[in-house]
Amino acid sequence: MKQSRRWSLVVVLAAMLAMVAGLVPAAPAQAQTQVRIVYFGQTGHYVRGAFLDYWERNGGLAIFGFPITEEYIRNSDGKVVQFFERARLEVSGSGTSAFVQLGLVGSEYMRARGLGFPRVAPVPNTATRRYFPETGHTIQGGFKQFWETRGGLAIFGFPLSEEVQELLPSGVQRTVQYFERARFEWNGRGVDLGLLGVDLAPCQLRPGLPPNAPPPRPVPEGDSQACASFPNAIATGRVYPSPARPGETLGFEARNYVPGETVSLWINLPGGGTRALPYQAIAGPDGGVLIGFRTFDSDPPGQYSFVGQGINSGRIVLAGFVLR
Repeated sequence: MKQSRRWSLVVVLAAMLAMVAGLVPAAPAQAQTQVRIVYFGQTGHYVRGAFLDYWERNGGLAIFGFPITEEYIRNSDGKVVQFFERARLEVSGSGTSAFVQLGLVGSEYMRARGLGFPRVAPVPNTATRRYFPETGHTIQGGFKQFWETRGGLAIFGFPLSEEVQELLPSGVQRTVQYFERARFEWNGRGVDLGLLGVDLAPCQLRPGLPPNAPPPRPVPEGDSQACASFPNAIATGRVYPSPARPGETLGFEARNYVPGETVSLWINLPGGGTRALPYQAIAGPDGGVLIGFRTFDSDPPGQYSFVGQGINSGRIVLAGFVLR
């Protein structure tokens, strides 16, 4: 009898413990993976999580360039996107089906500038030339080799033009070809990728952020009309001459800084590092800057960019140049 009562008491206590346990949230099966965040002092922006993974796996700095905005929520469709010098990354889908893809910056740049190129007649494919019936254009020679070895359709998309001559914002005339997600530029020995992200990124999101203070979540896009209300809200500039030889003295010309503000100067190197200049510039009464700087004899050939950031305004000029 006592043994029966003792057994009943055990059963009752077990039932009560089970009820109490049901009121406590279950611990997750595994700890949440910490999101990786990298700060790029070259432009003052962060890249994190899925965007950072995609950037690293698919060519990184050489293909996409530095980040020039934070992750933000696009007004037009609510997507989370982020601009880089040469590309835009986007999150498509939702939940477990979400994935990262590249935006059509080549198509959008052409549309913004009113560019259009007629289809050409089909031609036979060869080892050095390929025709794309999807868009009615070919790629050939060095452009074809670069397209095939650096990511092909997934990274650059279909060609939208043939090779054409174009005067670039840097003042240099080059042979270029447009693709859905890129512009190829022939520098005489190889392919440079055009800075289409710099041309398309929302101006209100371009100012850099301080290190060690990443936004906790994607930021709102804000109102681009705030930039349109102030014609000088975007600083622009160029480096000349380009291309140049290592060891030459080059010029940096920029405009639309705040008159009289100090402008910090540095060079983004081909391998991803930076070189600070031992002096700063002061914007003139018209907001312009005109200075010279010397490259090193030991600088390797490649794609460089000169950066000038206004201390007061935060306005950044990214001016590409080539050494060869």
